[in-house]
Amino acid sequence: MDRRRFLGRTMASVAGLTASGTVLGACQLGREAWERNGSALFDGPSRDLGRRQLIWSVPTAEPLAALTFDDGPDPELTPRVLAVLARYGVRATFNVMGYNAARHRDLMRALVDGGHELGNHTWTHQDLAFQSPAATYRQLDRGLAAIEGTAGIRPRFFRPPRGEVTGAALQAAARLGHDILLWSVTRGPAGVSTPGMVADHLAAAVAPGDVVGLHDGIGRGTFDRGGVQARFLQARRQVELAALPAAIEGILARNLELVTASALLDARTGRLGTADGCGR
Repeated sequence: MDRRRFLGRTMASVAGLTASGTVLGACQLGREAWERNGSALFDGPSRDLGRRQLIWSVPTAEPLAALTFDDGPDPELTPRVLAVLARYGVRATFNVMGYNAARHRDLMRALVDGGHELGNHTWTHQDLAFQSPAATYRQLDRGLAAIEGTAGIRPRFFRPPRGEVTGAALQAAARLGHDILLWSVTRGPAGVSTPGMVADHLAAAVAPGDVVGLHDGIGRGTFDRGGVQARFLQARRQVELAALPAAIEGILARNLELVTASALLDARTGRLGTADGCGR
């Protein structure tokens, strides 16, 4: 799915920004409205929300894009992703599910040793649109604790499951000091598809400033690996993994460099503190 279609679908589900759990749409609010209203809507520890960033993509003149992976670490998928990244000298941002981090400490060490960045992808990948504010906070807090406990690193970013950013998630992220990292480019083809189609899409779609959303795990499928949804996600992930070398080669051939999300943010241009994909 390209950036314009992804953002259009995301914004179609957006109801505005409130403290009651509706989904945030920074494009609807506008960058200045987001900066102006963010802190006013939240009290107490979340008052610094307006100083946090919500990122889809980053305005930059540098030939850089960020590669991100969600849902891991997974003992089948993550080592193979790491091997591909090492082959091409690419560092990425891995948005880690805390439950997996606690159970695969060796993979957490491998991520850190490989020079990759870690992000918080909640404790068990619950759909936050259906969680209470208290349950939402626990999901982020437990995910953060698992990452700190296994890797000794406090992650900068929170990547919400399914990209659904609720008011409660915004509050929790602000209290925990996270910027919110979404994405502007996905794997592309729906369904399982083929490695060639996914690789071709990524090689053509990624542009300077993009945040690419991929996976090294199967989210909620982790808890029912024999279930229909888990098998479907596993098939999709296998295709993503098989496409990854050709996708990276295609992106690099266009003189783009793949970096972590933090490195991409360091290269941004413009005066605003909130980077997003509005108007792209």
